Amino acid sequence: MTTTLIAAALLFATPVPGTPAPTVSVPATSAPATAAPVTEAQAVEIAKARVPGATVGDVERDDEHGERTWEVELTKGGQEHEIHVSEQTGKIVKQDTDQADARDEADAGADARDEADDSDDARDEADDSDGADD
Repeated sequence: MTTTLIAAALLFATPVPGTPAPTVSVPATSAPATAAPVTEAQAVEIAKARVPGATVGDVERDDEHGERTWEVELTKGGQEHEIHVSEQTGKIVKQDTDQADARDEADAGADARDEADDSDDARDEADDSDGADD
């Protein structure tokens, strides 16, 4: 009986000369293509382009108008800029500017110095790991 089933399957699976091959249609997916999320570093660069020469303060994730954003705080010329960059598109969805107080300016300067120190420490560690006497 098994031999009969296999023979029947082969008979029906073999195309008949002169007949069109069967076609199979696959439905297209309707899922929208999504952009890769914007990283924190990219959001900072986008915000700095909006306020050139500004010092970066705090950066954190936030929700703005129902959209996930990076909130980037910048300080320049006595003003504090709060830039909200969409995590999905990289577009600026909100910007606020306020008068910065002296403490904000000092905090932003300290943050910039900390970032520079961290970068210098990383270079020192890489230099120390090469085994050479410097």
